[in-house]
Amino acid sequence: MGYVRTAGMSTAARRRRRRTALVLTGLLVLLIAVFAYAGAYYKGWLGSDEESAGGDGEQVTATATAEPLQPEDVQVNVYNATDRAGLATRTAAALDARGYDVQTSDNDPEKSTVEGAAHIRFGPEGAEAAAVLHDLVPDAELLEDERESAEIDLVLGPDFEEFPEIEDEESEPTSTGGDR
Repeated sequence: MGYVRTAGMSTAARRRRRRTALVLTGLLVLLIAVFAYAGAYYKGWLGSDEESAGGDGEQVTATATAEPLQPEDVQVNVYNATDRAGLATRTAAALDARGYDVQTSDNDPEKSTVEGAAHIRFGPEGAEAAAVLHDLVPDAELLEDERESAEIDLVLGPDFEEFPEIEDEESEPTSTGGDR
């Protein structure tokens, strides 16, 4: 039996060497496959299922059209920054007749000085509401502040011209008194 040992490596050593070669070869093939996939993805040869469903690789985007904000969705406070008595009350009634959700009408609690027709004060949540009101009062200056609600303030200035009456207002009583 001495000739087996002198002829070369033992059987266990040959198996270990073969196993090591197979494992290293498998890891090398896997590493090459991962790099090839990453390169193909980077070059755009491979895409997501959404892009391939589009046909020619065109990206199809579905957007939901959000309904624009309506006046009844706009909560507004009307403040008078002038010396004209009752201006805020009359303007609040006119806004209410046009469908706006009027919360308060009073003198300006901040006692700000308004140059021009009006200021519309709003926070980040009320930017869309301010734009809706700005369509009605285009001469107003938009002023963003730090409030966290969607409620906006319309602060009337000396150049503010009152809204004309709506014809439907004459046929419908607008008072909430008990004379109905």
